[in-house]
Amino acid sequence: MASERVLIVGGVAAGTSAAAKAKRTNPELDITLYQREPFISYSACGLPYFIGGWVPDHNALIARTPDQFARDGITVRTEHEVLDVDAAAGRITVRDLSSGKTFHDHYDHLVLATGAGVRCPPLPGIDLKGVFRLRSMGDGLAIKQYLAERKPASAVVIGAGYIGIEMAEAFLELGIKTTVIDMLDQVLGTVDVEMAALIETAMREAGIQIHLGAKLAHLDGDAAGQVTCACSTGAELAGEIVLLATGVTPHNELARAAGVALGPREAMLIDGLGRTNVARIYGAGDCCTVNHRVLDQPVYIPLGTTANKQGRTLGAFLGGVERPFAGVVGSSVTKFGALQIASTGMSETMARRAGYAVRSQRIESTDHAGYYPNARPMHVKLVSDAASGKLLGGQIVGYEEVAKRVDILAVALATGMTVEELAWSDLTYAPPVSSVWDPVLVAAQALAKSR
Repeated sequence: MASERVLIVGGVAAGTSAAAKAKRTNPELDITLYQREPFISYSACGLPYFIGGWVPDHNALIARTPDQFARDGITVRTEHEVLDVDAAAGRITVRDLSSGKTFHDHYDHLVLATGAGVRCPPLPGIDLKGVFRLRSMGDGLAIKQYLAERKPASAVVIGAGYIGIEMAEAFLELGIKTTVIDMLDQVLGTVDVEMAALIETAMREAGIQIHLGAKLAHLDGDAAGQVTCACSTGAELAGEIVLLATGVTPHNELARAAGVALGPREAMLIDGLGRTNVARIYGAGDCCTVNHRVLDQPVYIPLGTTANKQGRTLGAFLGGVERPFAGVVGSSVTKFGALQIASTGMSETMARRAGYAVRSQRIESTDHAGYYPNARPMHVKLVSDAASGKLLGGQIVGYEEVAKRVDILAVALATGMTVEELAWSDLTYAPPVSSVWDPVLVAAQALAKSR
C-alpha cells in the first residue's frame, strides 16, 4: 500500500513544525514541503536584531536546513512557488523559480502554511528604491545590504507597532537618525493609551522623532536616493531609508481559490486541529485564524508562538494523533532599549469594543524590593469583567522580568481566574528579584477592592 502523501506549502514556522511533527509521529508519511524563498525554518522575529547588529550572522536565525530535513526523510523544495490548488483532483501546480518550469504534484493531504505579508497601502511611491518591508529573511538581507552600501544617515519608520518599534531601535543602534510615523494617536495600539505613553516617552528620550495621528499620503524620491514621506497632517518627513511597518495581511490566495472559508481579516478559518471546511486541506500559522480563549471566537493574531503550536498540533493530527490546540489569550512582548513591554488578553479598549462592562486598575510598583539596589519602576494595568470579576487582560511596562509577570497573567486568563483569585496567588519572593507583594498581586488586590 502506497504511503499517504502530504504536501506542505510554506516553510517558516508553521510549515516546518507540521512537517517535523508529522514525520516523527508517523514515519511512513511521504512529506514534501514547498517554499518560495531560498530559506526555511528561520526566526522572522529575530530579523530586527540581525539588522541592528545584535545578531551578527543571519544563519544564527535558521533552526533547520533542507539537508537536515532530508536526513529525516522530508523533501524540501526551496525556490518553488505553488500557483494553484485543484481541491477536487487533489493536485497543486508548482513553478520552479530557478528554471521557470511548471509541474503538478498530487496529495492526500495539503497543508497551507503560506504566512502573511506586509499590509502596504496602495500609495504613490510605495515601491521606490530605499523603501523596504520586513517580513522574510530575504527582506532582512536586502535591508542589511542597503545599510552597508548606502550608509544612510536618516530613516523613517511607518508604523509604530511591534516591528516599527523594534526597527526604530535597530536604526538608532546603528547611529541613524530615526523618525516614526503612525496614523493612530498612540504607539503600539495593542495596549491602552496611558501604557503607550510610557513607551512613547522612552522613544522620544532616546532621540526618536514621533509623529502620531499622521496617515501616510504618498512618497517621493529623488536622484540621491532620499525618500520624502508626505503625511495627512501636512508634514513631509525625509529619510535615506524607509521601512513600511504597517501591519500584516494573510496570504490567502491559494486558500480562497480552493474554496477554503475565511474568517477575521480574511485569514483561513481552521479548527483546533488545523482542519478547514475543504476536505484534505489544512492550515496553520500566520495565514490562519486562532481561537481566542477569553472571547471564545476566532481571531487573527499572527505570532510565531501560535504558528509553531498550530504546526505541531496539525503535524500530530496528520500522523494519527488527535490533540486539539485550545487557542491563545493574545500574549506578546517586545522591548525598546531597556524598557520591556508586554500584554495578554484584552486591553480596556478592546474589552469595551467586545461589549464588556469593565473595571480596570493601573498601579506603579518596583520590579524588586525597593530597598535592594537598582529597583526600577514597573507599571501594571489589569482589566476585568465588572459583573463577574473575571480577569480579561493585563499590560506591563517595566525593566526587569516583565515577560515573567505577563506569563502569570496569561495562565490566569487561560484558566478563567477572577482578579480576587489572582490577588492571592502564591508567587515567589526574594528581595533581589521581587517584592513580598509582587506588582501583579498589588494590581490584582487594587482591582479586587474596586468592585
